[in-house]
Amino acid sequence: MTSQKLFTALFISGSLLWATTLQGQTGTASAAERGQALYTRHCAVCHGSAGEGDTPVGRLLRAPPPSFADPVTMARVTFDRMYQAIKQGRPGTAMAAWEGVLTEIEIGELIEFSMSLTGPRPPGMTDEQLSLAIGRRFYEQNCSVCHGEGGRADTAAAKVLEPPPRNFTDPIAMARVDDARMYTAIKLGSSGTAMASWESHLGPAEILDLMRYLRSFEQPLPAGMTQTELDLAVGGQIYAEDCALCHGGTGNAQTPLSLALSPRPRDFTNAQVMASLPDEYLATIIRDGKPGTSMAPWRGILHADDVRRVILFIRQVLQKG
Repeated sequence: MTSQKLFTALFISGSLLWATTLQGQTGTASAAERGQALYTRHCAVCHGSAGEGDTPVGRLLRAPPPSFADPVTMARVTFDRMYQAIKQGRPGTAMAAWEGVLTEIEIGELIEFSMSLTGPRPPGMTDEQLSLAIGRRFYEQNCSVCHGEGGRADTAAAKVLEPPPRNFTDPIAMARVDDARMYTAIKLGSSGTAMASWESHLGPAEILDLMRYLRSFEQPLPAGMTQTELDLAVGGQIYAEDCALCHGGTGNAQTPLSLALSPRPRDFTNAQVMASLPDEYLATIIRDGKPGTSMAPWRGILHADDVRRVILFIRQVLQKG
């Protein structure tokens, strides 16, 4: 055999031996080891080698990478959510889609390793405390710019918004906000306001976490305030916001706008006429509007309790003068 042929034969034999050895090593690696290798190669530059998320690259990103090591951050992160984030990416962040780069098995191994980096919950932290911590994190990162650090809506952004963001500390204003209304506003946003939908960022459990934190801002009612006094105060706020433009601050329908309308808005100070109108009639008009007049329907904007309270205010304050 010539030296050239001998060299070729040795080279091929060595290559086959190297490939066989490598294949054996790959086959014996555990899922955790393969997940760690994938993480180190693709994720650690932003998320950190231990999942802490505080890396030189991560600090440059507008939306910082989440910390896989933090039990509060990871408390509501499901396997499915991580799967979607890795496969399809996260719009509005630096998280790219890895579909086509990683196989389904590799995505699963990467998720399992990433979730294994999460530390234990702090000793003594209850489920409610964990929920408040999750809600606080999201609020501080996404809500405080408008609603303020203490929930008072006293920020520079709040002062230029119309209508202004809700003041979560005001017990009278918050009396209108039941859990269903708050959940819907967070999930779907609030039409006609700067409140956007957070449905793509928060799952149902996280919305409840945020709600629990928002409720922690609410101050107690003034000492001695009865339920009727609360209803009148809330009804007065609704009337001032939604009704006074046409019906007037005192209910006499003497405003520049009302004088230009035909037919004129109802004068709530006319005791004789008002005595002939049952509450249910007024409620129907408020909910459904009145064809042929400027009275628009408020269904979907004012809830049943809102309607009840504004009618109470009209009866007890405006009608009686």
